[in-house]
Amino acid sequence: MTETERPTEAGTAPTAWDSVVPRSGEEPPTDRRTAGPGSGPPVPVEELPYELVGRPEPPPVPNGWYAIAPSADVGPGQVLSIVAVERELVVFRTAAGEVSVVDAYCPHLGAHLGGGTVEDGSLRCPYHGWRFDTTGRCVEIPYAEGRIPERACVPSYPVLEQDGMVLFWFHAGGAAPEYEVPLVDERGASGWSEAIEFRSELVASLQDMAENNVDYTHFRFVHGRATLDASTSQFTTDGPFSTVVERFDDDGLTFTRYTWGPGLALLRVPGFMTVHTATTPIDRRHVRLLWNFYLPDATVAVADEIIDGVTGAHGLLADVPIWRDKIFRSRPLLVKGDGPVTEFRRWYEQFYAGR
Repeated sequence: MTETERPTEAGTAPTAWDSVVPRSGEEPPTDRRTAGPGSGPPVPVEELPYELVGRPEPPPVPNGWYAIAPSADVGPGQVLSIVAVERELVVFRTAAGEVSVVDAYCPHLGAHLGGGTVEDGSLRCPYHGWRFDTTGRCVEIPYAEGRIPERACVPSYPVLEQDGMVLFWFHAGGAAPEYEVPLVDERGASGWSEAIEFRSELVASLQDMAENNVDYTHFRFVHGRATLDASTSQFTTDGPFSTVVERFDDDGLTFTRYTWGPGLALLRVPGFMTVHTATTPIDRRHVRLLWNFYLPDATVAVADEIIDGVTGAHGLLADVPIWRDKIFRSRPLLVKGDGPVTEFRRWYEQFYAGR
């Protein structure tokens, strides 16, 4: 299996919505933007022409490492325009292989650099030809003589390329990277498949999605599984890293999720699968998923069934309407049995520093 986006049944590249629709025969959810009254769950507030009192904003975009693109999407000389962390960004790769992530707009007269070209290890603006190196510094104004102004630069972001992903560091206060991202042991290891890629975009707050992992009660009501409790689950933290262990006694599976900041995680089910998940906020209400599945040789033959189990009707797809329609309560009314939500929020608060 190759490290590529999974095709649809018809063999064409899937859309963002296609990539979360189950492939096992279930009907996809109704498109509620065109559905009539009574045809389904409530339409998300952002899709209604109303102004409502008291609807809280989701939390801001947290600081951390995020995936902006698969490495394979950014070839030498290529330029990509991508919206992430509430910003328009541009990704480009030089002929030497160096990848850069910068803000999208030229400091000169505001042209979008996504229409530019890569030349001599730098990005040339399509409007007046200014060139910016991989740090965002202007290195040429082709029609002007004299010193280049110090302010002639584009904000850039620290970049880390590993495990088939281009990662970039975002910090609202401009601080340097505060932790390292571990490598995925299964990638390229003997006895394991190549990465099987899954992509999607969802209406969801990043913190709501992350909090889901310690919300043990929802497994029963959303996913149709036995309710977990403290005797079958553990949540531990170590600085910007956290670990969630969940043991499902009904089928004997144990899930261990290692989280590296707010945007990256590794889910391991021993002898069954490993999933490297990159979840990147587009804005406060939308996220982009880039998940790589690694399967041991013994389970490769049933790859589609395994991936549909994680992303289909009883997995990710069951959570989608909840995240889409819920609000974020900063002071939720919690009761015994809700799981370590309070502990999770104390840990997560560190990623809002500098605001």
